[in-house]
Amino acid sequence: MRNRPPRRCVESTPPFDRQHAEREVKHLGQPAQAVIWVDPSGAEFNIPVPPTVYPPREDTDLLARVLGQLFPRPGSTWLEIGCGSGILSLYAARNGCRVTACDINPFAVAATRRLLESNGLRGDVFEGGPGPSTDGQLGQWGGDRLYDTVVWNLPYLPTQDENAPHLGPLEEAALIDTDGTGLYARFLKMVEKGRLLHAKGIAYLTVSSSHIGQTACERAWSAGLAARIVAVQTFPDGERLSVVQIWRPYPEAEGMVVERVSSTNTSLLNMDVPVGTSLRATHQTEGRGQRGRSWSSVEGAFMTSWKLDASPSSLSATQGQVRLGAGMARLFQYLRGPGNPPNICMKWPNDLYILKGEDGWKKGGGVLMEGATRGRNTSVVVGVGLNLGVPHDSNYAGLSSLGLQPSLDGLFTMINAVIASVFENHGLGQCPEENQAVEGQVRRGDSLLGPVIYRGVQKAVKGLTSTGELLFEDGTVVDDGNLLTWSNI
Repeated sequence: MRNRPPRRCVESTPPFDRQHAEREVKHLGQPAQAVIWVDPSGAEFNIPVPPTVYPPREDTDLLARVLGQLFPRPGSTWLEIGCGSGILSLYAARNGCRVTACDINPFAVAATRRLLESNGLRGDVFEGGPGPSTDGQLGQWGGDRLYDTVVWNLPYLPTQDENAPHLGPLEEAALIDTDGTGLYARFLKMVEKGRLLHAKGIAYLTVSSSHIGQTACERAWSAGLAARIVAVQTFPDGERLSVVQIWRPYPEAEGMVVERVSSTNTSLLNMDVPVGTSLRATHQTEGRGQRGRSWSSVEGAFMTSWKLDASPSSLSATQGQVRLGAGMARLFQYLRGPGNPPNICMKWPNDLYILKGEDGWKKGGGVLMEGATRGRNTSVVVGVGLNLGVPHDSNYAGLSSLGLQPSLDGLFTMINAVIASVFENHGLGQCPEENQAVEGQVRRGDSLLGPVIYRGVQKAVKGLTSTGELLFEDGTVVDDGNLLTWSNI
């Protein structure tokens, strides 16, 4: 179980009155706690941690290990929100970053300043942070500048009911979210609006499954931001702590929109454009699916292709299609909102199916990766086709069957974020737990659309190979979806 500070419950109403304020003041008079922290390189630090200041814990260590794999270059700008004891900002300053830090606890501000100064390091440390109140204004705690790296170990407890027992105010600052909107949503909104991060900047946030960690990526995608889970730690009580990496997708790429093309994939393959460039068409006359088959869409469908990195380290076509399909299914499940049946799943390796009322499961979209080599140059693209609304007598389904009616521009923003999350390389790939989430989407598709039949024999899906092929319980591996029959469609 996470080594949390104890919750000091109170019995009276209001939750925090004069008696408890006096107890809090007495608590603040206690001496600082001496804590020893070891960084990922093995260097040891003695840290004085005043009362109410969040000390280095497992979440601090997890975030430090991620940063130690790919530390920002010396001279890069760094912002730590909710710096607590200041140890991560110390770690960044020792690695040559230009450090800014903030915390809404004044004792944490003092502790971080002292820690930097006592180690001969410099940094700007301010009181404040994201929130609904005046001290949450960016100019107070982060200035008007943009940063290469933003780090935040988010509070892991949901907002309390105002009539429930509370911690002291300064402890709540470190442990409990602010209000119904939430700090994570406020952070995403700021980044979405071009604040905090440089165009190529990256944020690393620690989130808990007991709060918003279960849907951290989906929330970012819906805001048009790329996100992937890069590290996870699970505790004996079942809580899962994750580090989510967040950035703006493809900042140098161009989004092109045309009225009509034969195929967005073919057209983009023939263009010399930067990675991340997209081509969206209102009408596509020769759309293709897997194995060169024609891909039909209904009027008003979303049809867009993206230019991808063609380096040898890039994902294989099968692996890329599966991950993208799984991400899109997760996104639309999230957009339906809590309490609603997801009613969308992926059919390995590249199709999305939607439950269309009494008509059952119908194809609503698909993903196709293709490549072309001319001389020594190789180009790779991925195309996404999604139906929005479909006629009642159509043999297809659309997002409207899910109760979703996004605009084409809004849909592009979200899918662009999912694509960047799968394919854009920022030095840290998906962790094993995220790979398990992809396999979970594949197995979910099997449970809803199957049983699956392979060469006349019913098979049970176990998962995926390392390159995305379908793996059955009996060890059979399949690399061609055309060899499979799904019993429920």
